[in-house]
Amino acid sequence: AIGAFYAYILERSGKARITAVCRSNYDIVSRHGLEIVSDMVGLSAWKPSRVVRNVTDAADRKYRFVICAAKAVPDVVKTSDLLKPLFLSTQTFVLIQNGVNIHVDLQEACPEAHIITSCAWVDSTIIDGRKILQTGSNQLVSGLHRSGRKSDGVGEESLRVFHDMLNKGGGRSVITDDIVAARWHKVLWNAAISSVCTATRSPVCDLLCTESLPTMLPVLETLMKEVCAVAEQLADDAPAGVLEECLRQYSDSRTETPSTFKPSMLVDLEADRPMEVEVIVGNVVRAARSFGIATPR
Repeated sequence: AIGAFYAYILERSGKARITAVCRSNYDIVSRHGLEIVSDMVGLSAWKPSRVVRNVTDAADRKYRFVICAAKAVPDVVKTSDLLKPLFLSTQTFVLIQNGVNIHVDLQEACPEAHIITSCAWVDSTIIDGRKILQTGSNQLVSGLHRSGRKSDGVGEESLRVFHDMLNKGGGRSVITDDIVAARWHKVLWNAAISSVCTATRSPVCDLLCTESLPTMLPVLETLMKEVCAVAEQLADDAPAGVLEECLRQYSDSRTETPSTFKPSMLVDLEADRPMEVEVIVGNVVRAARSFGIATPR
């Protein structure tokens, strides 16, 4: 859903032609395209410039960017293995995925590549394989992973081009100089709220509604404090006040018919698909162990 939304945004800019790898919904998209229903950019019937069945079929030409918005599930398939056919097709990879340390295996497998990762603050859902429903605001926070090597300027230029296309298409892009801190900021939401939604089989509004909040607030606060303790060891600008920010944003957007948005982890559970547990929870716990930090919850 997020990949389809931002692919549309990029083509909407008039500066990009998209080759879309549609694995499960190839037949639907190649025949009928997609229906975009968005609070941010309105309604549109859209078909990518090119639609292919798999990554290998896409590896027949050069690309300015290879953008991966598939779920990060390294316990099923590593991102580097998924993208391997495209290693010779581009210098720049963009990972629009949840979790922390998601770029590491790709950087190790393709050390000369420039890797941008993006944190998507957007509610986007796919319905029946072709309707993309985007509600509320959207923001994509992106940054370059420098991997300790001397910059050749290509990665920075690619980041700027990507950012400009997104904004021209209505995507509300933000560039950060500290993508590590930005990813830990996002994983606070995922590791706490997404995980508890999944464990309780509840949409976000049920967790944060007036009736539930007195019970849920201490649970969420404690989970977030554990994540923050790890983030402080790794990020120059460790996240702070994120729970308060989440609650404020939810309160500001609350209406008589509050959103029934479900985090993707819960959606995957209900669909009996692999969940992003390793990159959202596992990588936090592994980082905590390396620093001797207790994360019992």
